[in-house]
Amino acid sequence: MLVKDCKLNLKELNFKDRIVEGYFSSFDVKDSDNDIIRRGAFAKSIQENGPASSSKRIKHLFNHWNTVGVLEKLYEDEFGLAFRSKIGNHALGNDVLNMYMDGIVTEHSIGFQMVQGKFSESSEGREIKEVILWEGSSLDRWGANMNTPVIKSQEQLDLYSKEWQKRYDTLIKALRNRTNYTDETYNEFIIQLEVMKSTFENVLKELKPEASTLMTEPQKKEVDYSKIFDNLNFKI
Repeated sequence: MLVKDCKLNLKELNFKDRIVEGYFSSFDVKDSDNDIIRRGAFAKSIQENGPASSSKRIKHLFNHWNTVGVLEKLYEDEFGLAFRSKIGNHALGNDVLNMYMDGIVTEHSIGFQMVQGKFSESSEGREIKEVILWEGSSLDRWGANMNTPVIKSQEQLDLYSKEWQKRYDTLIKALRNRTNYTDETYNEFIIQLEVMKSTFENVLKELKPEASTLMTEPQKKEVDYSKIFDNLNFKI
């Protein structure tokens, strides 16, 4: 199964009725694999296995694994693959709703099998025109994961540190202000924070000689990357 991520695009978030409406994928955007999904790629799958079909096999998952909701609508429009889902009343469903509210769910994604795709010289990428769609997922990824590109310059470090800081602040706020996450999700957030800290420390260690030559003394006083995660060992 192939996966493609899409920046979070929400049309509606109704916490009371447990409704999430948005997009799992967007059309005509070249991704990091130089793939471009064209409108119509999902049409056959939606007709055969979507929520209006007799089989209803396309699922709404969390991180491509656990079922989190039931798709009520799934359709293509001018922008992309739109959906409307009712989030389940189970513990994971409650956590995912809270993660939407707290800004921790940051992306949507699809799991699919490609049926038709070919390289286009005009777009300099592979145009995907038909897929078998298996699922759409809500994702709670964070910037400091093990797939982060190698950081080779101070400029790149500046960019990633801002993303990590934003993610860190979001997780800290969620854990401090909400008490209704399950223990499993709470512990997952702690693991994410630990991974962020470890990854950042390794990057900083590798880049330190270069960083020290690129930064002036005033810059060193203004930006102290080593202190970004000093408050990691907080207590709720």
